Amino acid sequence: MDSKKEFNVEDLLTGFETLKISALRNAAKLSPLIKECTLGPGCVDLSQKTRTQPGTGVTAETTADAERAKENDLNGSNEGTPPRSGRSVKTVEKKTPTTSPFAGCIQSESTSCAAVTSKLHQEELERQRQASVQKVLAERQSKIQLADKQREAQLRQSLQEAKLAVARKMQESEQRILNAVREQEQMAQEAGTRRLAEIEQENRRQSDIQAQLKRRQEELKRKAQLIDAIRQHNAQFRTGTETFTKALTAIGVQHASKFNNQKKSIRSLQKDFEQLLQTINANHEVTQPEIDQAAEYCKQLDQVNVEVSEIILQIEASQKQQQEQLQQQQLEQQQKQEQAAQEAATQQPETAAKAPDSADGAVSAPVPLPSTLPAADDSEPIFWPVSPECLQFYNEIKSFYEQHQAAVKQLMDDPSMKTYRFNCQKAINVPVNAISAVSREHLIDKYERLAALLSGQNVKVGDATVSINGHPLGRTYCTMLMAKKFVGQGDQSISSNASAAFPIATVIVGLWQQFPDFGRFFLAYLHRECPYLVPYYLPQHEGQSQEDYLKSLGYRFAEGGQMEKQDQYLKRMAGLARLYAAVIVTIPRIDPSKPHPHGLENGWRWLTNILNRYPKADICATLIVEFLQTTGAFLSMTYRSQFTKLIQLLQGDYLSALSRIDQGGPKARLEGLIAQVVRDGKFDTPEGMLSLQFM
Repeated sequence: MDSKKEFNVEDLLTGFETLKISALRNAAKLSPLIKECTLGPGCVDLSQKTRTQPGTGVTAETTADAERAKENDLNGSNEGTPPRSGRSVKTVEKKTPTTSPFAGCIQSESTSCAAVTSKLHQEELERQRQASVQKVLAERQSKIQLADKQREAQLRQSLQEAKLAVARKMQESEQRILNAVREQEQMAQEAGTRRLAEIEQENRRQSDIQAQLKRRQEELKRKAQLIDAIRQHNAQFRTGTETFTKALTAIGVQHASKFNNQKKSIRSLQKDFEQLLQTINANHEVTQPEIDQAAEYCKQLDQVNVEVSEIILQIEASQKQQQEQLQQQQLEQQQKQEQAAQEAATQQPETAAKAPDSADGAVSAPVPLPSTLPAADDSEPIFWPVSPECLQFYNEIKSFYEQHQAAVKQLMDDPSMKTYRFNCQKAINVPVNAISAVSREHLIDKYERLAALLSGQNVKVGDATVSINGHPLGRTYCTMLMAKKFVGQGDQSISSNASAAFPIATVIVGLWQQFPDFGRFFLAYLHRECPYLVPYYLPQHEGQSQEDYLKSLGYRFAEGGQMEKQDQYLKRMAGLARLYAAVIVTIPRIDPSKPHPHGLENGWRWLTNILNRYPKADICATLIVEFLQTTGAFLSMTYRSQFTKLIQLLQGDYLSALSRIDQGGPKARLEGLIAQVVRDGKFDTPEGMLSLQFM
């Protein structure tokens, strides 16, 4: 049932092609028989013609009707039902007799009957065919209508489905939009919640930071107070030590044995206090127990000084009593002598006249003062060759140098590396020798070339290139060689040109910041050339020759053992002292973000330590003059009252002690500098110092 109702449009239209071909074929067959125009305004009206074709009993009208019937039969097939009338006409025409004159009538009648019969038969067939065609057309029409209905139903269904799909899609779209809006609202709400949480967290963080900052400020304030306290105790302890030393110096050596217990106590306190300071420096922090301990040391020192004062008062009282007794004895003796003189005046006038003279001479004779200081007791703090703090620092630097010196000896003794060593030396010597205050760019260029070498980059040397990576010991070798070259600038260029110290010091500080080992080697070579910059008064060891000992102090000997002159030695030491002082006060310019690797506190340590040592002729005055001329202005601004006390100590006790052993030019220069500072109330800015805008 369902299969009958389903029609295919293509199946219904396949017969129309056959009808078109059949109509064309019939038209081609009738075309030779029709001479008149059958289409258009000039066509012949064939319906008016009743002419009978010659030789046949069929009229032209009948033939035309038959032909029109065939033409109208669009569903007729030339292959299925051929037109019989056409064959009849042709057969009649071919069989027309031409000989008998009577044959025409007989043949005409029979032909007419056959034609009528044929026509009737053809009409019947035509009716049947038309009926069948109409039936087929009706069936096809019904199929087409059914197909149209099905198509319309499918179309309506498709439209309905499309409407439903559109409605569903619109609903889904609206739902998606609603979901998206809800998600956006939810996301906005969550974002707002997160933002509020972040704001609250940020507020808490800011509060924590402010609390930490406040605690940090309080901690820094507390540490600053602790540092000030330890500085005050340190100054108090130094003052107490100086008071003890002055007391012993003033009392004289004849009473030194009375202070043995106090000396032992002072030595023990000094050792403990130095150990306390070393612990503070190592930890970079001051604690309250350390402050309390320092206060206890100062209290014990004050107690020792009180005991010394009491002993001195006892000694002074005893001396006063002895002096009064001596004066009483002298008075009694004088009275006795006067009585004896009066008794003998009458007997021996000359002897009586001489006796008072001799007596007066005995009373008024001045007590001679020693021209030099008494022999120093090695237990006295001021006669120590080096302080424990400086000795520890010196030994650390020396051990560091000797360890690497032994390691790099392999490279220095290798003959195959001679060219490599030469290129390294050239890569260092050329920029170091060219350092000057020509311009900021010039100074940075020299620093960058030296820093590039120590960083492991390839550095061009003439036509070749060199790198510390060319040998496993190349880095150590170049670092030591560069430090030695910079120390050599002290006695080569700075000793004769004081203003050259600061550009060289600027590069040294920059390299020291980036390469700490360079700074240690720099100090090691500086101590080797001038141990007084520790300060360390190197003693002469047992069995050490005089030449070796002088070499350890920095003296140089020519071939043949000829020692350099004293003024040449002092000139070189002055250049080294100015270079070291310039490094201490130079502001880091290459990398200002990093702290100074060897700052002003080291200058204060050196100055206080050398003033706590017993002075040596020439060298001490020379170094102190160069050091104060370079660092005095900065030490004065930093340490203020403590530095003023230091200058007063230098002006008083130290120059007094120096005057006993030194009367040369260095001592005169130091006295002139101190007199100028006391008169002007300040130190001048050192010569050659770079301005802040230079780097």
